[in-house]
Amino acid sequence: MTQWHTRYRGRGVMIYWHVDKNSALIYSQLKTCSSSEVGSMIKGVLDHCSKMDMKKAYVDTHGQSTIGFGFSNLLSFDLLPRLRKIKNQKLYYPETKDKRRFKNLEAILKSPISSII
Repeated sequence: MTQWHTRYRGRGVMIYWHVDKNSALIYSQLKTCSSSEVGSMIKGVLDHCSKMDMKKAYVDTHGQSTIGFGFSNLLSFDLLPRLRKIKNQKLYYPETKDKRRFKNLEAILKSPISSII
């Protein structure tokens, strides 16, 4: 399963961990370096090894996507990514009326979510 990882510039595998707020491991999975972190995040939310009711999932930039946000909404948990290079991101606001609420984010807000559905 070992393969070249472009981000870390070396051979290896990836292990995707889900930990609770006190750093206790609740789910882990061995994955290939090229597999989707969004898919791993969703699988961990669904198949974690606890009775915990997941309300939110913190991920890095690679653990978020439009599809990830859609599934998190359908599964009733908040996807909370740490966005690298946020100035280059295009984000969506909930509804057209909300654009006024986020004046300070105008440069990175693209359109309301309802316009992409």
